[in-house]
Amino acid sequence: MISRSSVMSTTLIALLIVCAFVTSSFCEEQNTEIPKEIQSLVGSYQGEWTAYGIDSIGQVIQATSWVDTMTLSDPVIEGNRVYAPTEDKMYFKGGHIPPMTVSGIEGYFINDDGSLGDYFFEMYGQVYRMQELNDNTWIYAMPGSPQEMANFGFTDIISAQHIMVKVVTQEDETETHRLSRITTVNWKDKDGRDRWIQYTSLEGYHKRMH
Repeated sequence: MISRSSVMSTTLIALLIVCAFVTSSFCEEQNTEIPKEIQSLVGSYQGEWTAYGIDSIGQVIQATSWVDTMTLSDPVIEGNRVYAPTEDKMYFKGGHIPPMTVSGIEGYFINDDGSLGDYFFEMYGQVYRMQELNDNTWIYAMPGSPQEMANFGFTDIISAQHIMVKVVTQEDETETHRLSRITTVNWKDKDGRDRWIQYTSLEGYHKRMH
């Protein structure tokens, strides 16, 4: 069975809900010891990812693929959150996109009673809160921006919504995080027709290295 401590987000996706901050006096009263749930996240993970878009007639096609190394470093307690800084080094296949490094944080909100609350990750100042469905499955939702969806072949976008599902498993004694993102898009095609699609826009995995 996978414990809550085995949660780790993917890169890219990022998935953002802002939580209210506790007062400084509350923070001073809390135990400053880093919980084992966040300590266990520290380490390196390697992954492989594929993103999908559409072609000129609205058929799903592969947009890009990449490999990455995600590192989570020493965690800290700050305000009503305990988190580990993250660094994701991404190398895209085909040479059409240069290597990229994305920094962020991930961890837990701290409840008023000092217990751990929702798991979250933050990238580019956006906070994504994940819902735990059971001991090894999490889900979160976020809107797709017009700029993002344009990169995947969509034009004249009316709405776009992502749902990310993550399942953590032990595969040959290796902690593995498998993710799939379902995207629903409403857009107008080049002829001005109203179009809808729901498809798997991203899939991949992270495996713990150490």
